[in-house]
Amino acid sequence: MQQPELGRRLTILRKERNLTQEELVEKSYVSVRTIQRIEAGEVLPRLSTVKILLGALGESYESFSTKPIQVMETQKSILPNANRNTLLVAALAGAVYLVSEIILGTMNISFFTDERHWGFWMNSIYTGLTVVMVISFTLFARGFIALSTVFENSLLKVIAYMLIIAVAGMGILDVTSLSVDDLESLWLPYASAAVLYGALSIVFGVALIRLQDSMGELSRIAGILEILSGCMLITVVLFFISYVIMIPAIVLEILVLYRGYEYLSRSETMPVESK
Repeated sequence: MQQPELGRRLTILRKERNLTQEELVEKSYVSVRTIQRIEAGEVLPRLSTVKILLGALGESYESFSTKPIQVMETQKSILPNANRNTLLVAALAGAVYLVSEIILGTMNISFFTDERHWGFWMNSIYTGLTVVMVISFTLFARGFIALSTVFENSLLKVIAYMLIIAVAGMGILDVTSLSVDDLESLWLPYASAAVLYGALSIVFGVALIRLQDSMGELSRIAGILEILSGCMLITVVLFFISYVIMIPAIVLEILVLYRGYEYLSRSETMPVESK
């Protein structure tokens, strides 16, 4: 049996047994990296490895290789609550988020160096861009929530939801600051927000590194950059460095989402056998 059929069948069988990849590791003593790569169709394992996995799943090789897969909503078994369109939209939204963040960052510098002489129209443009930034980030983060479901990365799901809340909170703080006259009064809320967002970025980076077995080296590098960016934010005084790191990190994250889109596209177009 060749890939990606082998990986698809193993994934279905594991989910039928109500096992996570980590639980299968404990039963088979095959590394989680190997299991993830087999299920993703990236490698063709040795027959002995396949038999070990099947033994842990309580299935014989002969039965496994000859038993047809029922139509019984196979795609829902492999890709619960996720589809390729979600990831494609997320990748596109990531690009919008990146551009809006760069523009807003430039406007922030102008805001504080131009003695805050903004009129109604500039305030309106800034507010509108902030809304675009929050919405695009929400769609961007939904892509990682979808990936977390497909590849059973619960940490990624939790931190993606928390980041959505944090970005929305930052947007509210930014818009509110437009009407504040005393700049010194903004120091504490922005410092607190930087520390909080930095901590979330570090955890997000760890979750991305955990995704590397499924999404490859891009995910690992993006995770490292997120951790570095988070560390800079936590120091508060080095927050400006985090913006420099943020750009390549987001670009890599967009590429990770697109790679996930390609993976789901292959899975959704696989022919399904029926009885």
